[in-house]
Amino acid sequence: MSAPGQVRHVTVEAAQHGERLDRVLMAVCGLSLRAARRRIDDGGIRVDGKTAVAAQRLRAGQRLELFPDGEADDGLSSAVRLLGRQGDHVAFFKPAGLHSSPLAGRTAPNLEDAARALWNEDAQTAPLHFLQRLDQATSGIVCAALSDDAARRFRAAEARGECAKYYLALLRGELEAPLTADRALDVDSRSVSRILDKMAPPLRHTRFFPLHVLRGDEAAAAQTANGLTAPAPAVTLAACVIRCGARHQIRAHAASLGLPLCGDGRYARPGDAVAGPGRERFLLHHACLTGPGWRWLCLPTWERLPFLENHFRKWLESHSRYDTISLTEKAVAARAPVRERV
Repeated sequence: MSAPGQVRHVTVEAAQHGERLDRVLMAVCGLSLRAARRRIDDGGIRVDGKTAVAAQRLRAGQRLELFPDGEADDGLSSAVRLLGRQGDHVAFFKPAGLHSSPLAGRTAPNLEDAARALWNEDAQTAPLHFLQRLDQATSGIVCAALSDDAARRFRAAEARGECAKYYLALLRGELEAPLTADRALDVDSRSVSRILDKMAPPLRHTRFFPLHVLRGDEAAAAQTANGLTAPAPAVTLAACVIRCGARHQIRAHAASLGLPLCGDGRYARPGDAVAGPGRERFLLHHACLTGPGWRWLCLPTWERLPFLENHFRKWLESHSRYDTISLTEKAVAARAPVRERV
């Protein structure tokens, strides 16, 4: 048996041939189905050295690597900070590697607990109603409302297309001109969002804008300095704009355009999914959130990405028109249900 904190190795037995990974993990680790799928989604399980999905069918003799479940804080909770209050809404910074919300049956550190502790330390009494979630590997702005009414107003503004969420991403490959990913996503009960062959409502589109392309040694240095493996020969620092996000929307849409996030093994390169045991690693940061009555800006501190702040600020100023959408889009948006959000 492996000691706590060590990687556990398991060989798939003949009796388990053809079984789903999540079902085998339940038997091997004594986990619930939900907990088993979460371990897989977190990147904590590898099959023959590669990341996997819950529905993967196993073969006898395959080797499973079970990484520690990442309960240690690693100092991430202390990196959470309050970005400010604007009316009845507040925003917090979430570092990469920290879960957004508490996980059922686990005591893993998360943004919501850290933010509430920070809020209470400041003698604030208004409750926090969190309005967004970011993937564990994604950093940046997470907004919270200070009342039920403020939460409803945020959702209503979102549904009207009056909120804009600006991200920075490092894409694998060269984005030469702005592109819009407009395909609908299947996110129901899925650990990996699937691109559908139909148009999504305008509020579900993702717009990509190139800010800076890096090639050769410059590209390799930027990737390795930020903990990414197998550097691509060319990468693009891009701005991404969404309105009402779905699960993994930017990640899935970027991959569908042939420009996946560097290191995002779940959607593009299984061998490059993590920088360390059990943790995904890619560069995606929620840098700016705008809406009626609020605007927050929080830039990342990525290494070896030249002029990142100037590029993004200048782009944001020149693309302020994307803070509103056309009446036609609003009419379509009014008919579009808002379910899961990034």
